[in-house]
Amino acid sequence: MKKKSLILFSLLLVFSMVFAACTPKEEEPAEPPVGEEPSEPSELAVGIVLPTKDEPRWIQDQTRFEAKLNEAGYDVEILFSQADPSQEKANVESLITKGVEVIILCPHDSAAAAASAEAAREAGVTIISYDRLITDTDAVDYYVTFDSVAVGEAQAQYLVDKAEGEGNPLYLYAGAATDNNAFLFFEGAWNVLQPKIADGTFYIVNSSAAIDLQDKAELTRDEMGQIIGQVTTNWDFDDAKSLAEANLTAASAEDKGDVFILAPNDGTARAIADAFGADTDISSYVVTGQDAEIASVQYIIDGKQSMTVLKDVRNLVDDAIAMAISVVKGETVETTGEYDNGVIMVPAKQSEVISVDQDNVVEVIIDSGYWDASEFTGLEGIAEEPEAPAELSVGIVLPTKDEPRWIQDQTRFEAKLNEAGYDVEILFSQADPSQEKANVEALITKGVEVIILCPHDSAAAAASAEAAREAGVTIISYDRLITDTDAVDYYVTFDSVAVGEAQAQYLVDKAEGEGNPLYLYAGAATDNNAFLFFEGAWNVLQPKIADGTFYIVNSSAAVDLQDKAELTRDEMGQIISQVTTNWDFDDAKSLAEANLTAASVEDKGDVFILAPNDGTARAIADAFGADTDITSYVVTGQDAEIASVQYIIDGKQSMTVLKDVRNLVDDAIAMAISVVLGETVETTGEYDNGVIMVPAKQSEVISVDQDNVVEAIIDSGYWDASEFTGLD
Repeated sequence: MKKKSLILFSLLLVFSMVFAACTPKEEEPAEPPVGEEPSEPSELAVGIVLPTKDEPRWIQDQTRFEAKLNEAGYDVEILFSQADPSQEKANVESLITKGVEVIILCPHDSAAAAASAEAAREAGVTIISYDRLITDTDAVDYYVTFDSVAVGEAQAQYLVDKAEGEGNPLYLYAGAATDNNAFLFFEGAWNVLQPKIADGTFYIVNSSAAIDLQDKAELTRDEMGQIIGQVTTNWDFDDAKSLAEANLTAASAEDKGDVFILAPNDGTARAIADAFGADTDISSYVVTGQDAEIASVQYIIDGKQSMTVLKDVRNLVDDAIAMAISVVKGETVETTGEYDNGVIMVPAKQSEVISVDQDNVVEVIIDSGYWDASEFTGLEGIAEEPEAPAELSVGIVLPTKDEPRWIQDQTRFEAKLNEAGYDVEILFSQADPSQEKANVEALITKGVEVIILCPHDSAAAAASAEAAREAGVTIISYDRLITDTDAVDYYVTFDSVAVGEAQAQYLVDKAEGEGNPLYLYAGAATDNNAFLFFEGAWNVLQPKIADGTFYIVNSSAAVDLQDKAELTRDEMGQIISQVTTNWDFDDAKSLAEANLTAASVEDKGDVFILAPNDGTARAIADAFGADTDITSYVVTGQDAEIASVQYIIDGKQSMTVLKDVRNLVDDAIAMAISVVLGETVETTGEYDNGVIMVPAKQSEVISVDQDNVVEAIIDSGYWDASEFTGLD
């Protein structure tokens, strides 16, 4: 352990010498760290491009990279391509423009990433392919990876070790056909499974291509592609669950019972496990995974996922950093093997992988420090005999797992309920009202007494609430009000009008003189809260538009209505329809870029921006920051997401409205428990949902900017200081 620490210390020391003063060069000069004078930004030496921020695995990599770099006292720019090869290439070109010497690139599409690598090669920039191999080009210098074939072998060996007798149903699932790693994982799995298919231990249920090829010990890439084409999950949770459900619908009763499932990674494993677990003809399942995500480690502890393959991201990050340093310093780069990318053999550095299940989860995950024990519940009971699952009392339905805000709520709910000794099931509707209703019906079937429901579409959620009312289940509308029904019992919320007022007041307080350009943006027109936020903002902004402090740039409907102090819902709807972001980062950035393209030079300069939440605020800020005619901008937000708190510290977002999710979660849990225990439910107000006045409990909101970020965010314990850089 001392030797490992010494190596890590030496690595960080070298890295700090190489990258000292290497901070990202912003389109708009960022504010200095809180309490410090500004310094001139330096040219970046290293940039990192990751495939998507919508999978926990890549947020984990981002976190590890940032932690290592911050520990060494320097910054690095990490960009996400959001599964879009064109965005990936734009990210690479952006980093090249900023003068990087090395780009660590994890491609979404291995072949499409060749264009990005070739752009880097042409600019004299070294490309390190990270975790996934860039194929079909000679413009890849190095590859940092886990032994992907070994990952598939470990997954398959686990299935083999758990199988008894003959005739065991085997369901195959794979990653994305665009990802070279998916082929390597499958190759490894086939190496181990094929002999056990040939001897009758397993039979394949869900791939006719695999059945046709089951007698071949070694498959060509095209043959693997035929199988993967039938069982691909695209690394997508919803695709994985939908495919599993379709397979189960098509399967006979004989193809169920005790089954074995090759799932390619943790996210898909959980989705597939949920599908198989919900099928009453499935007696038991063994399901694989990889990445040791927190959620899947908890699934393993709870007995809902069988195993995962730990690919210790700390090792992979260390290898990538060490390789980048060697390149920058002109030193020999350490490699341990090579991989064929279809054009050249790419020199590679490999990290080991470890199988993890209930038997070794504490040793491998907790004792190693990979994750802290506080992230999990039930660790003390995994060596004990499993108890029969208790009937759920409370179910929770959240709108999507694709926004950090709702993952934050999920985490807080789980921590609080587990601490209180309650079992709870949290389901995500993924912005689909029909899935939302299916989630509610699933919870009703499981015997819940209370459902805490945050709707995606406030009006469409009425059907879900009415299904619960018909079943005698209490509905607590959470954060967003369910409208157009009398089947809502309670509402737990922040004062959403106050949120909009706080955002607008911040803009007013920062404005000087007259004729300040004002850009308006709003949430989704299907979300009642978007109207409440906008109502609050209009309350404060309209008088300052009327007196000439601001003029509206990007909404003709708002300009037409600017003399009205109070707007009807229909009038607000006219404005929101022109400036809606749909709570989507890409929509927000695209709309902002379109507004800037249409705006005159006079509509730029020093501008003021009403952005509805943190995710859209960052996207909009990035668009405005990239426009050379924008001298400065003041932009609002809400939710105090980690990324936006960092943006505030860095001067790239002006403020956020802290809606302390701990308070909202506490209020919702207290309300649910009161219902279950038959006690009086505490409320502090009521809201009109279009049919009834819904009794409500409100939580306060707080404006946060650089002046009070330490007090409001860090000192309050909302987020830990270790999440951020520049606080000192």
